[in-house]
Amino acid sequence: MLQIFDISSNYFSGTLPLDCFKNLKAMMHSDSNISTLQFEYIKLDTSYQNTVTVKSKGRDMTLVRILTIFTSLDFSNNSFQGNIPDIIGDFVSLHVLDFSDNELTGNIPSSIGNLMQLESLDLSGNFLSGEIPMTLSNLTFLSFLNLSNNNLIGRVPQGNQLSTFTNTSFEGNKGLCGDPLSKQCDNSSANRNHIALAPASKVNWYFVFIEFGFVVGLAMVIGIIMFWKK
Repeated sequence: MLQIFDISSNYFSGTLPLDCFKNLKAMMHSDSNISTLQFEYIKLDTSYQNTVTVKSKGRDMTLVRILTIFTSLDFSNNSFQGNIPDIIGDFVSLHVLDFSDNELTGNIPSSIGNLMQLESLDLSGNFLSGEIPMTLSNLTFLSFLNLSNNNLIGRVPQGNQLSTFTNTSFEGNKGLCGDPLSKQCDNSSANRNHIALAPASKVNWYFVFIEFGFVVGLAMVIGIIMFWKK
């Protein structure tokens, strides 16, 4: 039933504890389910009485009355290594996710796009590589994003909340390009990648329609010249 899991700023090392993540059932339920479950213990009060300080949206925040639906996972400022496990995408009630300032490698899991309640995502200060998954544009509640100081490459995705973040959310990744960064992407290489990834049938029909239009237009011009004496 753990809903706030904070072991930040220690000397923990090794890989992220996959077996532990599998047992965090309270973070895998929707908000409505958690609230109903807590009502049995707090008699219809939707918040706890205790206060707690959590890191959210890049700063420490003291929550005086904690909503029973609030969930947070903070493993920042340690020495964790290896990949971010895909199971993190099962934590659908998570509001804060912070793996910053570790030694994590590999890609950002596209499954993070499943975390529809997420408000704060901080993966900065690691060695993450690959492209930023477009699925992050699904996070319509996301108000803080920090992917800086990694080894990410490719075009910065746009759409929904992703279009609202500034350069500071992505700085320190030499391979990234496109808005809001000052480094623009190579359009020719981007077009080549787009064509390579497009279905073959779609590309073929595109050229077929162009050729068909050219033939029809040429036939009309020649027909007018041949049969219209004036």
